[in-house]
Amino acid sequence: MENNERKRVILAIDDNVQQLTEFKVFLIPKYDLRVVKSASEAMSFLNKYESDIILLDIEMPNITGFEFLEDIRKIPSYVQVPIIIVSGNTGEEFFTQAKNSTAAEVLSKPVKQEALVEAIEKHLS
Repeated sequence: MENNERKRVILAIDDNVQQLTEFKVFLIPKYDLRVVKSASEAMSFLNKYESDIILLDIEMPNITGFEFLEDIRKIPSYVQVPIIIVSGNTGEEFFTQAKNSTAAEVLSKPVKQEALVEAIEKHLS
């Protein structure tokens, strides 16, 4: 990476601290990873900073990932930002809803580093 080339910013939203730690291990130092534990923290972050891609858990307190996805798509600067759902939910209804959402991709937990990096690279290119 050249000195003048900025690292791509990834925002990871997950209420599971262990999952956020895994994301750090998988993605730092290649990316500028920011982590938050709730949708409200994510909205606060996104109102101040830009993100190139978002990793989103669906099962969160107060607001589901799907509700957050709808909310974020109402912000003009985030209509096209790739959002990758990373969820432990394996139900058929979940996958149907995820497929019909505006998410770029869905990955199942536990997510492997190679699969995560591959999905990120695909949607950043």
